[in-house]
Amino acid sequence: MKIKYIVLISFLTFAWITQAQDLKNAIQRNYKNIPFIITTPDDYIKNKKYPTILFLHGGDRSNTKHHPSKYASKAGLEFPFIVIAPSCISGCSWSNVDLKGILNQAKDEVSIDPNRIYLVGYSMGGAGTWANLKKMSTSLAAATPLAPAGGSTSGLCDVKNLAIRVYHGTADYGYTNSKKMIKTLQDCGANSAELISLEGEGHGIWPSILSDASFYEWLLSQSRN
Repeated sequence: MKIKYIVLISFLTFAWITQAQDLKNAIQRNYKNIPFIITTPDDYIKNKKYPTILFLHGGDRSNTKHHPSKYASKAGLEFPFIVIAPSCISGCSWSNVDLKGILNQAKDEVSIDPNRIYLVGYSMGGAGTWANLKKMSTSLAAATPLAPAGGSTSGLCDVKNLAIRVYHGTADYGYTNSKKMIKTLQDCGANSAELISLEGEGHGIWPSILSDASFYEWLLSQSRN
């Protein structure tokens, strides 16, 4: 059994390294057995602070497949972001991942603007975005769950002052819950919480969102100061 476990971990590590090689300017790191990838802009220089996306992948468990820089590059968009993309594999749940610890380790290696950190998650990662908002709220300028596969309204009013924009297709199974989440925030007095409803769209909305300049422009317009 132990040998099988070691083989499985070795396979997952190899797959993770292979995937990371598909990204430009990628640094591979590990925090408390959670592997993560840091990517930097092409013009990165160490004495400049950069806006940063903390990106949570979906249930396919790939932190490279839906990586924002890939879609921005294909669309020919300017992409000034550092991206930190943890890998929640082998039965892991985003609600149990120490995102703040990962972020702090990344800060030791790259020049992150502490006032412009954005939590973005797709599907399972969208649910993970909701689950981590309270724990991460003092570090974030904004959060954007994309087609979140869940989310609880419990304690949601504690993050009413955070800029939150949810993207969800109206034909997706989780759309009703996203409406409930945003309504809860608005009922608490939040003035920067909104739902972008994509009429007739299902679950697979990430290519169009992550290829859209307005998505990144909105993030950049949000700052803690």
